[in-house]
Amino acid sequence: MYPEQFTHDLWAAGTLSVFGLETRHYSIAANQGLIRRHAIGYCPGPDLFVRPKPGMAVMFWTDTSDAFWTHLTVAEFAICFPEIEL
Repeated sequence: MYPEQFTHDLWAAGTLSVFGLETRHYSIAANQGLIRRHAIGYCPGPDLFVRPKPGMAVMFWTDTSDAFWTHLTVAEFAICFPEIEL
């Protein structure tokens, strides 16, 4: 996805807790299927205009038709999306 799609409003719109997950490595690793199912795109974290940060920014779509994004570390992203070369 393009960096400009990762807006402040969508960052503030939710966290992984929307899916009942903690934003901790063990919770992300244990629920990688759920994360994959709801992920709709990603962008390298340092490329963002809003909250640039190391790792990857991942955009999600919820069951209630809402979108939000959050950061994953490179290790968390690799666990959830092993087919994507970084």
